Amino acid sequence: MNLMYKKYLLLLLICFFSFKSNSQEFAIGIKGGLNNNSIGDIISYGGSFQNGQPNEIFSATKDLGYHFGAFVNIEFGKLFIRPEINYVELNNSYKFPDKVSEWSTSKIEIPILIGYKIFKPISIYVGPGFDFYNDVTLFGANNTDGVSSINYYKSTTTFNFGLNVEFKRFGIDLRYQMANKETIEERQDFNFSATGVNQADIYSYKPSQISLSLNIFLFRTNADDICGAFANLFKNNKCYCPY
Repeated sequence: MNLMYKKYLLLLLICFFSFKSNSQEFAIGIKGGLNNNSIGDIISYGGSFQNGQPNEIFSATKDLGYHFGAFVNIEFGKLFIRPEINYVELNNSYKFPDKVSEWSTSKIEIPILIGYKIFKPISIYVGPGFDFYNDVTLFGANNTDGVSSINYYKSTTTFNFGLNVEFKRFGIDLRYQMANKETIEERQDFNFSATGVNQADIYSYKPSQISLSLNIFLFRTNADDICGAFANLFKNNKCYCPY
């Protein structure tokens, strides 16, 4: 774990325990929704398959992906801290001359958000995230006529900010996320007969993502009631849900 990760984690632990010891409300919820992912361009070298052919740049389309996860919300007056864990599917594609080449991956993301309630029902938030990627695949890459893995980093930190609107036990969340580092530019040998592209470079870029989520609060209580709520949740009919 590098120094930046250690600093992030130390700061977040301090914030977490500070908020928890003074919090007025504690909530647990689930979330899910759609996301739109931005990745880099690909430049195809025309001369690599026929002399005199011009180079061509292909930009990725922003296909819809999806996500779902869970969160904890700890409030302190108008301030709150909100750790999450989410599973995210990301999809893009390149419209190559002979076939659309689909780019896809999935990741586990752990954002730690600190927010402020401007006024009911609107709040804003910012915070770092820790993303862990599965393999990234791209049709036609590595000179195959099917889907093949390409180089991509396995983990990165991100910067998140967004807007949340709550209506009792429901919330709508609009978020923008950007990675803190660029990918590495990569030379690829594509299958020309399958895609119409041969030698090409995948430009370096900083991945970014816009997501829209529906949040559902499953459980909410005052901080003083947390132990009692969990201890008696299945022993009697006392309800600690404010709804």
